[in-house]
Amino acid sequence: MQERASPTGPMTDQALILLDPGTLAVVQTSRRVQERLGYSEARLCEMSLPDFVAHPPPEQLRSLSLAVGDDGDEEIAISALLREESGRRIPAELLLLRFAGPERPQLAVIVRFAGARTDYDQVPLLEPGNAVFVDFASRLGHDLNNLLSTVIGSLGLIREEHLERSDDEGHQLVDDALSASRDCADLVGRLMAAAGKQLLRPQRVAVNSIIRRITPLLAQTLPDNIDLQMSLDPELPDLEVDPDRLEAAIIDLVVNAREAMPSGGELVISSGVDNPSGMGAVLESGRRHVQIAVSDAGSGIPEELRERVLEPLFTTKSNSAGRGMGLSIVNGFVHQSRGALDIDSEPGRGTRVTLSFPTAD
Repeated sequence: MQERASPTGPMTDQALILLDPGTLAVVQTSRRVQERLGYSEARLCEMSLPDFVAHPPPEQLRSLSLAVGDDGDEEIAISALLREESGRRIPAELLLLRFAGPERPQLAVIVRFAGARTDYDQVPLLEPGNAVFVDFASRLGHDLNNLLSTVIGSLGLIREEHLERSDDEGHQLVDDALSASRDCADLVGRLMAAAGKQLLRPQRVAVNSIIRRITPLLAQTLPDNIDLQMSLDPELPDLEVDPDRLEAAIIDLVVNAREAMPSGGELVISSGVDNPSGMGAVLESGRRHVQIAVSDAGSGIPEELRERVLEPLFTTKSNSAGRGMGLSIVNGFVHQSRGALDIDSEPGRGTRVTLSFPTAD
C-alpha cells in the first residue's frame, strides 16, 4: 500500500537512510536504524534497501524510487515491513525523497518506526499534560496493544502458512488487513508517547555529538532554499536521557520546521546552558539545564493556536496530512525526561521550539 504523500506529521521514532538512487545501495544511516534493526553500520553499508525491506517486494521498491520527483518537492510514503537481523519483521513507514548531491541526485529515506510493544504499567509516569488524558491513554493503549498484537500475528500466520502462493486476491486482502492493523498499532504507540508512557533507556550523552551526527543527514533532506545552521555551546554539560529518543525528537522538530518553510529561509539548531524560569513546574529550581532549540523562519503560529499545538490529535492540516501527534510526542518524551518544552512563535516571524533538560548528576 503506497500513496503520494504531502508532508506528514512525524511519528514517535524516526531515522534516516541515504541511498544510491540507481542501485538503492545504502550510503549512510543514522544510529537509530542500526539500533532498531540490529545491523552494524558496516553491515548496513554493504546492503541495499531491498535486503532489509521484507515488504513491498524489490521490484515495487525500485519502481517507487524512480517515481520520486527529482526536484525534492514530491515525496512518496510507503507502508513497509522491515527485516531485523534476527529475522523478525517490524512495521514502519518509509518516506522517499530525492535531493541534489554534490555530483548527482541522491535518494533519502525517512524511516518512521511504529511504536514497539512494551509493558507500559512498569514505566514511570511524569505527566506531560492533563492527568485524565494520561490515565485514559495509558489504559486504552495497553489493552489495544494486546489486541492488535494478536490480530497482526494471526494475519501474518495466515499469509505465510495458509494461503496458496497463487491466491493473489487472498494475499491482497490479508495485506490490506495487516496494513490497517499496523496503522492502528502505530497510532496507539504515538498516543502512548504523547501521554509520557514510553519505555525510555536513559544514559549519559553528549548532546552536541548527537546533533553533529544527525545534522549532515538532515541537511541533505532539506530543499535548496533552506539553509541549515548550527550554533552549539562547546562547553555543554552531559545529559542523562534516552539518546535515540532525543535524536528522534530533534528530527521531528526539524521536519516540522521544514514543513513550515515552503518559501525557504534559515533553520538553526542550537544548544546552550541556562537556568530557565517560567518553563513549567517540572524543571528543578536552581539547577542548570541544557537547552536544545530548533528555530525556523516559517509562517509562525497564530496566538489563538499557540496553546493548543501540544494537544494530542490537534492539527491544522487536512485529514490526509497527519494525525496531529508530532509535537505532543516530543512533549511527552521531554516531560518524561524531567524537562520542559517551550514554544516562542509569532505569525510571519517564525517559530523557536526549545527543549530544556536538567544536566546529568
